[in-house]
Amino acid sequence: MIEKNAKTVAKTKGYNKKKFIIPLVIYGIGFIICFIFAQLSEEINVGAVVGYIVISAGTILFFSAWVKEKYRLGRKIGFPLSLIFPSYPVVEDYDELTRSMSSFKTAYSEFMNNKDRNKDNSTLQNHATQLLWHCIHLQKRRLEKLGIQIDLQSSRRSYSKCSNGVRAATYFDGRYDVTDAYEEIYATRTYWQGGRTIKQLYDKEVARYTFLSAKNIGADQVVCPNCGSVSSKSNLIDGCDFCGTKFTIEDLSGRVANFGFRRDFEVEEGKRQAIRKLIYPWVCLGVMMPLINIGFFMPFFYRKDLNVFVQFLTGLVNAFVFGAGGFLMATLTMLLLVPLAFVSSAFLEELGLNQKLVYRSRKEWDREIKWAEKVRKQDPLFSIQSFFGGLENKIYAIHFANTKNEVNAFSNCDLSEHLQNYQEVVDVETLSLMLNAYQIKEGVQTAVVGAILLLREFKNNKIETRKELVRMYLEKKEDCKTQAVCAPSILRCSKCGSSLSLLEGKICQYCGSELDMKEHDWVITKYF
Repeated sequence: MIEKNAKTVAKTKGYNKKKFIIPLVIYGIGFIICFIFAQLSEEINVGAVVGYIVISAGTILFFSAWVKEKYRLGRKIGFPLSLIFPSYPVVEDYDELTRSMSSFKTAYSEFMNNKDRNKDNSTLQNHATQLLWHCIHLQKRRLEKLGIQIDLQSSRRSYSKCSNGVRAATYFDGRYDVTDAYEEIYATRTYWQGGRTIKQLYDKEVARYTFLSAKNIGADQVVCPNCGSVSSKSNLIDGCDFCGTKFTIEDLSGRVANFGFRRDFEVEEGKRQAIRKLIYPWVCLGVMMPLINIGFFMPFFYRKDLNVFVQFLTGLVNAFVFGAGGFLMATLTMLLLVPLAFVSSAFLEELGLNQKLVYRSRKEWDREIKWAEKVRKQDPLFSIQSFFGGLENKIYAIHFANTKNEVNAFSNCDLSEHLQNYQEVVDVETLSLMLNAYQIKEGVQTAVVGAILLLREFKNNKIETRKELVRMYLEKKEDCKTQAVCAPSILRCSKCGSSLSLLEGKICQYCGSELDMKEHDWVITKYF
């Protein structure tokens, strides 16, 4: 089974020849149409013109497939493709952060595309926090149940004004050093079943990460992420002297707490500017391509008295002359269309129609900032990005869980009906998250969040999508200020001292006492 899986992965490393079949078929159909109508008349007729247009469409689709494959494989878009397609430079790893991003994506792809059911052997555990690992493992188990694998391939690109393709901000949230990072990316997610592709998705904007690291105080002194006391790394590995929590060395440096693909208004604006620069080349291509095809094929279809060599030379000369004429026609057309294009673009932006296509528009970004400032009046270390990241992990875990015990560590409401309705979900994408309300009352923080999700479900041997609107009420103790979930290997029950995991449920298996999760993290109290 593993050998078969390796062969499947190997196929994705080179050009996928299947992507070129449809463009070549269209090109062939166009050629046949031209040939048939050339036999019916000694002059170019409407049917022949249609054939030349079909040939041109096949050519353009071939170039488009070629560019997509280059992006998928992380290759440079060179001449002549760079003249007619946006060319976003590849950005290689250049520091510890970018290397961590690449390592995580590699481990994630290997885990999701591997049929080995033994999760304890996965290198992904060395990169992800306990909560994110729990969420990914639940999704992998769902995929295994349905016989599906996911292969992720990506390359870092520079779309916006950020030349290195990465934006990051680091802050201390009371327990962890938190790095919120956005990586401009071109990625493909391929869903496999039984060796056949059932779905392929393209992510062409940003991948978002949240990295957690224990805060370094001195040479070997760090802040315990569970209780906040200062201790040595060796003591935390053996068990914190104050709270008894044990950590692995990986728990203390660079764990990924949240990962996902997003749309982003800065990237969208960079792409928009790049596409605007290519409007003129595309108009030229659209006008010139049919004329070039007409000029090249005319000697073969209508001058049968010439030998093949002369037909070929004549075709090249005709293609050049006709193409030059098409260039002049396109240039004159653009002189008339450019003023109209600017007016229509300004009109659309005024209406805000363009922003509706962006995951996080400028208006939503400003709204997030206002809510974050309001919450920081009560919690100075609050980060809305980390808050949303942790919430996404909980939402995804709910969609992939089989029983309520797998999610009751962060929920105090009955989710049984929802879990039953999510049994065919294989992937979840966040379209929007909105913090609608926040207050502190009687020592408890309360937040109301709305989410718009895109669910991918496996039905009738294919992946189908549907939108879901979710509204949640969350609570957390007022004195719990950290935004990141504690990610230790082992916690100790405050009643009997036995070891327990936050993600194995909130009930101690030895003494039966219930762990109050609101002391550690946000807990979902209503979900509908």
